[in-house]
Amino acid sequence: MGKTALTPINGVIEPDFLEYLARTFDRWQKLPAQEVTLGTREIAKFEDVLLGAKLNSRYGFEIKTTREVSDEDGMEHYTVLIHKKQGTEKEEKPLFTFDTPIYR
Repeated sequence: MGKTALTPINGVIEPDFLEYLARTFDRWQKLPAQEVTLGTREIAKFEDVLLGAKLNSRYGFEIKTTREVSDEDGMEHYTVLIHKKQGTEKEEKPLFTFDTPIYR
């Protein structure tokens, strides 16, 4: 699958881009069981893909990423929230949420 297949077009988050996100987070969620830490470089490369997808989207969507310690399990987590548009973060739930623990 080429990189162009992973970018949303016309303001719609395409299914193949969502599949890419789901596959990426599925792979990352398996890392702690293997005692492997999700690296900063991998996160940075991933965020470049997110930014490119946002910029390539005609009408856009808003992406918020966080990296913080979870109260539930005490582990650091990397989370991606995708909102329909900028400024709706407080009023509306995100359209999509992806989360993975970061092993240390």
